Amino acid sequence: MRLSLLLLVSCALPLAACSQPPKNTAEEPPQAVVDPVPAGSTATPCRPEAVEGLVGKVADAALVEKAVKDSGAKHARVVKPDMAVTMDFREDRLTIHVDAQNRIERIGCN
Repeated sequence: MRLSLLLLVSCALPLAACSQPPKNTAEEPPQAVVDPVPAGSTATPCRPEAVEGLVGKVADAALVEKAVKDSGAKHARVVKPDMAVTMDFREDRLTIHVDAQNRIERIGCN
């Protein structure tokens, strides 16, 4: 009994010496940052009405680039079927939902 206790303590001591105390999180909670807009710049709102006519067309690179330019967006993302996307709202981003054949099903700003 005494030997097993001694072995247990001798194994635990080296592990305890290497551990670090927990960080104090009471000062400032961590902040989530997702693709921030650079400081000093203003986000340009996207205009979805400018690209509504693209529904049904094939979303190739040239069409996506034209849609970004026409809508006034700064960014675009093409969402394919069953693709996971973030739920964050970006007023300067154009989101293009396509089907399996890469045809635009719907298009909007967010």
